[in-house]
Amino acid sequence: MDATSAPAPAPERLLHDAVVVVPGIMGSTLRDTETDTPLWGVGSILGYSARLHADRLRALRVTEAERGGALRVEATGLLGVADWLPGLGGAQPYGELLSRLRREALDRAAVTAFPYDWRLSVEHNGALLAAAVREHLAAWRAHGAHRRHLSEHPEAGPAKAVVVAHSMGGLLAREVVRDEEAAAEVRTVMTVGTPFGGSVKAAVMLNSGRGAPLGLPPAVLREVTPTMPGLYDLLPGYRCREEDGDMRAPGVEDIVALGGRRELAEASAAWRSSRSGTLLPDHVMVVGIGQRTWQSYRMQGTAAVAQRYMLRRDGERPLLDGDGRPRCEDRTGDGTVYQFAAHLPGSGARPVHVYQEHSALVRSASVVDLARGLLRGLRHTDGLGAMLGGEGFGLHVPEWVAEDQPFTVEVSGLDHGAADPECVVREVGGLERVGHPGLRPVRGTRSSWSALHRTDGPGLYEVEVRGGAEPLHRLVAVLAAGPG
Repeated sequence: MDATSAPAPAPERLLHDAVVVVPGIMGSTLRDTETDTPLWGVGSILGYSARLHADRLRALRVTEAERGGALRVEATGLLGVADWLPGLGGAQPYGELLSRLRREALDRAAVTAFPYDWRLSVEHNGALLAAAVREHLAAWRAHGAHRRHLSEHPEAGPAKAVVVAHSMGGLLAREVVRDEEAAAEVRTVMTVGTPFGGSVKAAVMLNSGRGAPLGLPPAVLREVTPTMPGLYDLLPGYRCREEDGDMRAPGVEDIVALGGRRELAEASAAWRSSRSGTLLPDHVMVVGIGQRTWQSYRMQGTAAVAQRYMLRRDGERPLLDGDGRPRCEDRTGDGTVYQFAAHLPGSGARPVHVYQEHSALVRSASVVDLARGLLRGLRHTDGLGAMLGGEGFGLHVPEWVAEDQPFTVEVSGLDHGAADPECVVREVGGLERVGHPGLRPVRGTRSSWSALHRTDGPGLYEVEVRGGAEPLHRLVAVLAAGPG
């Protein structure tokens, strides 16, 4: 082919696409329409206690009438404040991601959010998202800013949809592209910490309230969590149940053994099977790593015991050490999703690794910048792992403690020879309490640090550690020690 017949370079994609931001589980505020009562993401100072969280959990129970279609809960918006749910942990707000995307777009009207009732199934919410994407895209194409842009840049063609989805939201996005006509209207999908393979954390939460904090009766979790179809869609579907020296993928009977309802387990298993092989267009796959993460579990009687390791394998067989025992390997993750469970099999997308906790991924400056780049057609993701936190950079704190107990802040991946990391603990429920634990090197290690911290009272606290490429964040619920 000579120079005269070479194809002309494709025009640079301009900022004219429609963007839909889809939050993860717990990422949408909820309201009971029957009583006009906020259920989630209230944004007021809460007296953090076991009784309060028991009441909140009971209000989130999915009734038989709701599963039959008589819905009583409305999703009113994206989470604007941090919140916390026993068993699943903390949820961070989406305001920064949404505002930065709106500033980057051709017009603020090009960017919308899709809140949803995360208690319900992915299939149900995915159908609603598909309709919302079509509606938003049609409205944006009819918008004056879009029409003016096309008159000036006719080569750009009509806008398509860009979906930026966190956690469970990525599973909803996959529902959208199952329809070929709808898939043709989606230019790219960015998933952030999406549990395509599920999460062991969901299995532990389903398991009869094991790990319930302080005075929260396990009976409350047994009463509520098995009713949520959305939780079943987050259960692990990869080889994660350890049994007889090997690991296998849990089936319906295993879910029932965890405390799940058979009909919901069967429906979720059928849904998961039918979505096998469904890929995402121009997929950008952000995967959180470096944080302590449950990757597998074993049953001890009727209790699921979570484990921070996987068995190393040689094909279909586990590898054994010199004593004939299975070899274990900690592959980490984002604290909620095991890193390889955040991979979509067969997609061919190279994961962008981020050293950050699951809920904090959406607040990571590097992740926000990556999402903004999609509006320019930028896909320069090679080598970002070192930029997004550094090798092994991790932060660990307990999910909850009693108000009269100190807790330990643990940091890994920062060499002792470097500048001391900075740690700040802030109450984020409006109480304006701030602490500054002094992190000290852990003896016998090269890059581990720790500090003991006691808060000034109950509340939801954010721990921030600076020292890597960007700060790490974790939420800790400090619960009132007494009743009430």
